[in-house]
Amino acid sequence: MNKYFCRNFASAIIAILCTLNLSAAPRMLSGVVISSDNDEPVAAAIVRLNTQDWAATDADGRFTFTKLNPGKYEYEVSYLGYETARGEFRLNDSIRQDIIIRLNPSNLALKEVVVTAEEGKMGSSSLIGQSAIRHLQAKSVEDMLQLLPGAVTKNPDLTNAGQASIREIDAGEDANNALGTAIVVDGTPISNDANMQVFSTARSGSSSSVQQVSMNDQTTSGRGVDLRQISPDNIESIEVIRGIPSVEYGNLTSGAVIINTKAGVTPWTAQVKVDPNSKLFSVGKGLRLRGNGGSLNFGLDYTKSNADRRKTYLGYDRITANAAYSKIFLQTSTPLSFNVKATYYRNLSDTKSDEAMLKDEYFKNLEQSFRLAVNGMWRLNRKAISNLSYSASFQYTHQEDIYNRYIGSGVVPYSHSYVPGEMQVGFLPATYLCNYKLDGKPLNVFAQLKANRTFLLPRGTVNVKLGVDYNLNANHGGGMMYDPSLPPVQGEGQSVRPRSYSELPSLSTLSVFAEGMTEYHLGSTILTLQPGVRAGRMFIDSRQALRGDITAVDPRVNATYRFLTPDNNRQFHHLSLTGGYGIASKMPTMASLYPTPAYFDFVNYNSYTGINDPRNIAVMTTHVVGNTANPDLKPARATKFEIGLNGRIRDITGSVTFFSEHVRNEFGFVSCPLSLDYNRYVIPTADQASSTIPHYTDGKLYYTTADGSVKEAPSSRLREVRSYSMPANTIDTRKHGIEYTFNFGKIKPLSTNLIVDGAWFWIKRRNTATSFSSSRVVDSVDDNGVTTFNTYLGVMPAGAGTILSRVNTNFRFVTHIPAIRLIFSTTVQVVWHDSYRNIYEDADGKPLYHLVTSSLDRPMLSIDPIGYYDKNLTYHPWDPSAVERPQELITSYYNTEFYNTQTYPMTCMLNFKVTKEIGNYVELSVIANNFLKFNRVYTQNVIGGYREMYSPMYFGAEIKAKF
Repeated sequence: MNKYFCRNFASAIIAILCTLNLSAAPRMLSGVVISSDNDEPVAAAIVRLNTQDWAATDADGRFTFTKLNPGKYEYEVSYLGYETARGEFRLNDSIRQDIIIRLNPSNLALKEVVVTAEEGKMGSSSLIGQSAIRHLQAKSVEDMLQLLPGAVTKNPDLTNAGQASIREIDAGEDANNALGTAIVVDGTPISNDANMQVFSTARSGSSSSVQQVSMNDQTTSGRGVDLRQISPDNIESIEVIRGIPSVEYGNLTSGAVIINTKAGVTPWTAQVKVDPNSKLFSVGKGLRLRGNGGSLNFGLDYTKSNADRRKTYLGYDRITANAAYSKIFLQTSTPLSFNVKATYYRNLSDTKSDEAMLKDEYFKNLEQSFRLAVNGMWRLNRKAISNLSYSASFQYTHQEDIYNRYIGSGVVPYSHSYVPGEMQVGFLPATYLCNYKLDGKPLNVFAQLKANRTFLLPRGTVNVKLGVDYNLNANHGGGMMYDPSLPPVQGEGQSVRPRSYSELPSLSTLSVFAEGMTEYHLGSTILTLQPGVRAGRMFIDSRQALRGDITAVDPRVNATYRFLTPDNNRQFHHLSLTGGYGIASKMPTMASLYPTPAYFDFVNYNSYTGINDPRNIAVMTTHVVGNTANPDLKPARATKFEIGLNGRIRDITGSVTFFSEHVRNEFGFVSCPLSLDYNRYVIPTADQASSTIPHYTDGKLYYTTADGSVKEAPSSRLREVRSYSMPANTIDTRKHGIEYTFNFGKIKPLSTNLIVDGAWFWIKRRNTATSFSSSRVVDSVDDNGVTTFNTYLGVMPAGAGTILSRVNTNFRFVTHIPAIRLIFSTTVQVVWHDSYRNIYEDADGKPLYHLVTSSLDRPMLSIDPIGYYDKNLTYHPWDPSAVERPQELITSYYNTEFYNTQTYPMTCMLNFKVTKEIGNYVELSVIANNFLKFNRVYTQNVIGGYREMYSPMYFGAEIKAKF
């Protein structure tokens, strides 16, 4: 078989190169699309061939293709409200041929209804149609991703930001996986790259609050798009590319979620979804305009959610509105499709307060956005261009994160200087109400143009696609805003300052791509190749980012070899070998390229004695790192490989895919050390009296004694080692796994299909950046009673991380009774294996920890630093014999089981969904997750603590009415 495959593969490549412009006389295909329930023509339906050619039906439901070779073709016909029709036909030697295609209305009276994800034909992708979306009763796009192989049930929860997860174990928990997932809606990506809602990257990384409150759960800076802003009831279909995407999709590492929203004619539709924690109401309508005016579609939905009804202040409310207009111009000659869609989103319950908070304390997360997108295709059928596709979008978002809280720890001095130096400062009240706001106004503009040319070959087709796209990200918000006299951070050490986002330069990326799609018939077998390359350049302000423009080149290829067909065997309808290899890159975000400055404030002198006392004076030194950007920041880069089999025997279909991924240079933060000097002034004890008046003049502290003499206060020079956070490429991720999906067809006596899907995932994440551990050790006390410190800064090696592994299977029993328009599915979710392990190892996998005896005479695991910085910021390689107190630097101690594998027991959970149509106008649905209420709390003997092994029992219902 290997020799047969290699010989045919080589023959195909030679034949393609030699016969690119050779073809037989072109043929014409015409046809009509009609509705299966009344034989009426379906106008404005889109007919696509596997040659990438397309046509739109006219008012009589007719369409025409020209310049086709004789042979076998696959087609796909779609129209809103109907099931997508897929099939194939054979074009014979006649000059013209006619076919009839029947579209089935999307309802449960059909003989076949698909309520699970279907596997795509090229590469590893999952197709989620309208019937599956309706049956799932999703509250957000995040819920729909549970249909992917390897996913497990997660109850709907809208109180936290929704994140996409592809080939993940802890869904939504890895920021880089979500950041590297492209969300494409109606041909244009939704961007989160200009999201700057961070308190201070130099102080707290990507957090939006200095405190760990639920305010941080609502913002997604440095993460993926918040999927809650996309209404699930406005979605017609979803394709999730888990593996290697086409090169027309860029700025990604994990994969792509491609969403098609509704556009076309529909009746008035009203939906209500309820469960114990949330309510969702939606209404929509699609209508055809008079004459040939096209169609108009609009929708509105409102959602209210509370994950914990005892804490309604943590709830989430949203409203989304959308409108779409579609029309096909030049239908009888060179059809041009035009689609324009507008979307508005806003969260309503944005202010959060609680009885446990003090009066006037609250936090607020406001987000509202407007998006306008245009897309379409133009079938030119010229010598140079067969089709031209275009898409463009404009998105504007207003984000506000406000935190109102009381701060108090006594009267302390404070500085709000933007420049370094020593200066006299004021005092903060003992207690005050601080109000700080993060005001962001991200703006994204995207435009893409694609042209393709189809070449007819004697044994197949070659479709060449060329394209260019432009992406602009900017933020015109006010940024960090607060009253400088009432700062959110007080005391010595690292502080913050107001900063406007509108002063930051924009980011723009220009990309070009080229791709070929070749389908070649080798006797009775078919070889399909999809090679391509994408090159992108991000234009950066070098003064702000401390580096030049970033260029990324991503080659990718997918291949399918259908070596068994009905023409060469009697058992398989088809059996194909699939494979692919590709590289994908994710550019840094604005928050990573333009991080916040770092400010450090130290008290030189503080003599506050009481209100309105003339002796009250404070002097502070401010150190400023005006630009904390990383000149070595790179794009994250994923290398992907996969190989698999998919086939069909009678009514049984299946696919198995092995994949291996390596993502380098994922984003995070590293600590940067600083050696900071400042003076400490002390008035001698002999001169300390109530009549002594200190004052600060010309950069020195003086004091006036009782006899009127003026003296200069003695000072000592102190030095401390501090650090700030800098964006960096800190994470290396490796993934291996096997995904599988099998549909064993219908068990006719039970009217039940059995679908089995699942995966084995192995994920290793390792931190590739060194870290620091500091220890302040008292050295001595000088003559003025000032304690000095020797601050060591230990440099810990890179290598901390985790290894996660899971094997799971979903047995889905789908029972469909068309006669009574009823479908119900029972899912048995089995997690056969689930494990977690902490690691600390070098690049070769060698552990970096070793066994020691602690001060309590018990064995512990210790990790030695690789070196340390002294207070002069001089680096010293690690030598425990040369350090007076080495234990001050060795701060990483763990129990002897910490790096063992934590394995969890097998679990089995049952979920149930039912959908019932009452005539053509009413639809009822019920969902029950873990309806047998399995419950187990497992004691984690390795990493400590407890884990709930099952999702809580969950019930929900939905009613849908059409008018």
